[in-house]
Amino acid sequence: MTDHENTTDHPELLRLVDAVCTHASGLLSGVRQPPAVLRLRAGDVAVELEWPVAASGEAVVAAPSAVTPAEETVDDLEYLLAQTVGVFYHAPEPGAPPFVSEGDLVAPGKQVGIIEAMKMMIPVEADRHGRVAAVLTENGASVEYGARLFALAQDG
Repeated sequence: MTDHENTTDHPELLRLVDAVCTHASGLLSGVRQPPAVLRLRAGDVAVELEWPVAASGEAVVAAPSAVTPAEETVDDLEYLLAQTVGVFYHAPEPGAPPFVSEGDLVAPGKQVGIIEAMKMMIPVEADRHGRVAAVLTENGASVEYGARLFALAQDG
């Protein structure tokens, strides 16, 4: 395949890229300190990810396992955080009602949104009980790892 060929004309190549990205996510979820560079190759398909490096020599981005979705607490609010970089969606498809709105109760495992990353739709789920106090991220907004998506108030 030349650089000028359209990859959408090659479904097998797209499947390989998706598989490599899925495996990369799995590898990164098990490390405490992220690498500065990650290179993966499956046959002729290669994926390279780089993180900025601070003056201390450590990667700037926190490892995927280092922050859990509702770990931060301020003023009795807990925040559901993005667990990956991508585009955040409130609903399963355009025109559909949102998964949750302000005032809704959530429980662990309740889907509250979707993040699209590298053509994969990754569910965003609550990891604890609470009431949605605020929706902090606009539908269709780009999010970084650790971005606040929802503020949850303890219910009760």
